[in-house]
Amino acid sequence: MPNDDSTDRDSDRTHEHASHPETADYPELLLITADPSDVALERELELADQFEDGMETPHLLNFENPTDLRKLLTERRLEVLRSINDAPPTSIRDLADRLGRAASDVHDDVHLLADYNIVYFEQEGRARAPYIPYERVKIEIDMLGTDVGTDRAIVSG
Repeated sequence: MPNDDSTDRDSDRTHEHASHPETADYPELLLITADPSDVALERELELADQFEDGMETPHLLNFENPTDLRKLLTERRLEVLRSINDAPPTSIRDLADRLGRAASDVHDDVHLLADYNIVYFEQEGRARAPYIPYERVKIEIDMLGTDVGTDRAIVSG
């Protein structure tokens, strides 16, 4: 789960934004990493310095344990992300129909990705349309690192 102050995943958080995805202020890049906490903290401090210097910085999502990253980004969820990116759907049902999957399963996947601030929603009448506000999503994993921490994810951005 993301590291935030929320205590209930099914609370009223909707990840909706008042502005349209085209006009909202998102960084170009979502950087997903699997670094030990000390490495993640060092990277966050470097990004904070770059931000203060006026440079564009990515939204950073770190998993201290690469296994947790693999659990989140399953083939089915990657398929969901690619489909949303290729042609933003008008609703979760539209996305489910496109993928040939049950709407309830796609709903669960999309909302889990939203909990990690990868997917957001725009209100389209009564439907909520999922979208990815980033131009690029990059995953970095140190394959030879030996320090795999706990199952926490750190969200910043």
